[in-house]
Amino acid sequence: MNLFKALFYRFMIKLLDSPVFRDRLYEHERDLFTQPHLPSLKGVQPHELPIPYRRQKMGRAERRSPSPIFITARFRSGSTFLWQLFRNIDGITCYYEPLNERRWFLEEGALKVDSTHLGVKDYRREYQGMQDLEGIFDLNWPFRYLYMDATHHDPRLKDYIDALIGRAMGRPVLQFNRVDFRLQWLKANYPEAKIVHLYRDPREQWMSIIGKAGVIKLDASYKAGQLSGDNDFYTLEWARDLRHVFPFLEPAGRHPYEIHYLLWRLSYMFGKSLSDISIGYEELVTDFDTVMTHLLKELDIRDVNLVELAALNQGKLKNRWQEYATDDWFAEIESRCEHEVEKFLAAFSGR
Repeated sequence: MNLFKALFYRFMIKLLDSPVFRDRLYEHERDLFTQPHLPSLKGVQPHELPIPYRRQKMGRAERRSPSPIFITARFRSGSTFLWQLFRNIDGITCYYEPLNERRWFLEEGALKVDSTHLGVKDYRREYQGMQDLEGIFDLNWPFRYLYMDATHHDPRLKDYIDALIGRAMGRPVLQFNRVDFRLQWLKANYPEAKIVHLYRDPREQWMSIIGKAGVIKLDASYKAGQLSGDNDFYTLEWARDLRHVFPFLEPAGRHPYEIHYLLWRLSYMFGKSLSDISIGYEELVTDFDTVMTHLLKELDIRDVNLVELAALNQGKLKNRWQEYATDDWFAEIESRCEHEVEKFLAAFSGR
């Protein structure tokens, strides 16, 4: 037994000393080795170099024309409808969920379209002939490192988005459901881009999330160490990744709606703060002409036939959440979440 232990320890020491193993471990478990928050740089200034040291070429940043448009929204918020609208505007290429794990550019086999995406027949058309993007796409993007501020470094993601922008016919529009907490990175890397934020009533969004797959019980809660959620549309996966930045997203012991609301609240905060224009799904559906006229004006998109676009508007507002739980049940959870977010922001702002 002692000989076995000695051999085992010797093997582990060699393994841990291996640069290949350590690189792979870092890539797969990067969040264990990196700081979730940027250290304070107060008092540090970007002083100019002495004249003899200024040897680098100071060229102007490349300008893209026309400027790209990024749509940011949570899942089941009406973002597919907004994508449809842009897809049907002449002179625009609108990409559907570029960070989706299904990787639309692969064009492998028959593609099932979500029956709730009314009027949609495919998601791939804009990605045709782009199979080479598989060499760039990182399968970590849909579920890992969901928080990226302006200092984060991901050249592959930059190359991927650059490729989509560069291959677009006309003005590129990228409709994302996975950049809520990456908007700072997007703004730092694409300062010329316009960002559109779409949001929806969190209760109705919750009903859309669980509606197809069955009801989550009112007394349900996540268990410690649970790896995936039942019928919660990535809610648990997102919480497990983002809890390294927002500790109150620890899911163990919480009802799935509680985590859903916390994610919704943070997403709304980031979207409202960092977008160029923010619109509610309910307003878009009920006051279509007014909202779209304002949106198109802000984005400098002209000569659009609103009558044709309005024909795509099949949204109907409901209060399905009343079928799930009482107002008191929802309000109690939402109030508790609001208090946690406020407490976190107050402590964070005081650092």
